[in-house]
Amino acid sequence: MNNYRVSFYKEILNSDGHRFKCLQRQVDVQSDGLSQALVAAERLVDNERLNADCVEVMHLADHHRFEHSSSPSYSPCDTAPTRVAS
Repeated sequence: MNNYRVSFYKEILNSDGHRFKCLQRQVDVQSDGLSQALVAAERLVDNERLNADCVEVMHLADHHRFEHSSSPSYSPCDTAPTRVAS
């Protein structure tokens, strides 16, 4: 099992009209892989209430990150740097 940190973000506009990611919720989970970590985190978080725009999963051992947009409710955040899946 590996440790992962899953972060749920909402994309909002600041007073200057620039978009940025606002962290809504972050959970640490254990799973065999990145996809399973996302599924486990989604079970722990009520996304209906959060209405997250994007999700970022980070493998805690080596700090590799990737953004995930597998469900229609998630889309990649344009303000985020490109992430590489481990």
